[in-house]
Amino acid sequence: MSAWNDHSLTVAMQSAFGTANVTDADYDAQALLAEVPSVSFDTEVTELDLMTGQVGAAAERIIGRRSGTLGFKIPLEGFASDYDPGNDDPGAAPVTAAVEIIPLWLALLGNAMGSNNTATSSNANFVRGLHLHNNTYTAAGMASGTASTIVLDANPAAQLYSPGSLVVAALSDTNTAPQIGWVETKGDPSAVTLALFEAAVNDVNDNDANIYGTSTAYASAEITDTNPLGFRWTGPNTVLCYDLLDAIADNVKLSWESGEVPTAEFSFKFYDFRLNKADGGLVVPSSYTRIPKLIGSVNARATIDGDNQCGLEAASWEWSATHRVTKCHGSSSGISAVEVIKPRIKASFSIPHDTNDKGYNAAGVESAGLGQHVWQSSLELGTRHSLGCYVGSQVGRIWSFLIPSGLVTSVQVADRDGAVAYTVEVEAASYSADESDDAAETKLTCPINSIARVAVG
Repeated sequence: MSAWNDHSLTVAMQSAFGTANVTDADYDAQALLAEVPSVSFDTEVTELDLMTGQVGAAAERIIGRRSGTLGFKIPLEGFASDYDPGNDDPGAAPVTAAVEIIPLWLALLGNAMGSNNTATSSNANFVRGLHLHNNTYTAAGMASGTASTIVLDANPAAQLYSPGSLVVAALSDTNTAPQIGWVETKGDPSAVTLALFEAAVNDVNDNDANIYGTSTAYASAEITDTNPLGFRWTGPNTVLCYDLLDAIADNVKLSWESGEVPTAEFSFKFYDFRLNKADGGLVVPSSYTRIPKLIGSVNARATIDGDNQCGLEAASWEWSATHRVTKCHGSSSGISAVEVIKPRIKASFSIPHDTNDKGYNAAGVESAGLGQHVWQSSLELGTRHSLGCYVGSQVGRIWSFLIPSGLVTSVQVADRDGAVAYTVEVEAASYSADESDDAAETKLTCPINSIARVAVG
């Protein structure tokens, strides 16, 4: 007899809800380098006050559907450890790398947020990240630029460096001062200028600089095409395995705490499970680079309205949604479909009150006298704010998120280590400032005007 002490968690896309992926190779290549998962089984039980005929005898329970929840936390990864930027493009088959270029956590996040989910017709497409927006490498692709613009040498292929996607320029893949930014507008194809949403930390401005591959997950209406997933939770023996089937995310929380490696905490609801005594065993995850800790020496910064903002703590980014189930007598689990509805994305943080903080009157005009603090004023007047976070000093280990237009939904005053501070929540709101002269770039197939984006480069 052997106890279940060690764990692996693997994932594969299902072809449809209610259809388990039973291809062992799909799972074996897709292990998550995460903390030990939190798994909870939920079996519907109805207790009736039946007459048992004996005093104190337990009444029979009426047992219904099976379901459960799965949670796990991942320190964020960049591209494959042996990623070669000149040969390996995100979204394409690896040439030099031994594994898929894009890390699994980003594929999972893109599936949850919607991205271009109709592009994932198979598990192979899912792990390759075809539902994400992928920019490819262009050698010496920069003509010139500023901290806020990148001028390309030539007109790129359609939907390359689209508005809403992350772009990275650097003199080499080992250069420690890359230019990292989100494309806001894409100019005339005859002389393409990429205007960035906000100024980058570094201004490369060199005709010899390369434009590097990036992969962006983004919020889109294709959340209606969320792909159901199957997870295998396994132990060190062949007989130690649970299949967690028809899994769909309901919450993803990213941390962006200063001085720490960012993490992603996933929560899934699965609608069926079964013991699998044939496919257990531990699986070694594929090797990916680690996103560095959020400090200035690796070009980290957090921005509010385009300005570097210090003093932020308890910083998180969170996607959440509600599930609406379609019950079906003929389905193996009693449920034939799950819709993902009411998706919301918010960022929250704590920020201290500072003597330089602005106050505003009831008309939203800055006031030197009586008024409301900037965050309270924003809550009351519906003032929009952008939020961003960036980190990375080496190609392949760059990470960023952007909420281009957020509404303040909660402001609380609190004591933080003896100082007055505000706990603020900002929810991603409607946004339409992205522009492109490339007619092929629409919100159906790229992140233009998406309300929130997360990327690796």
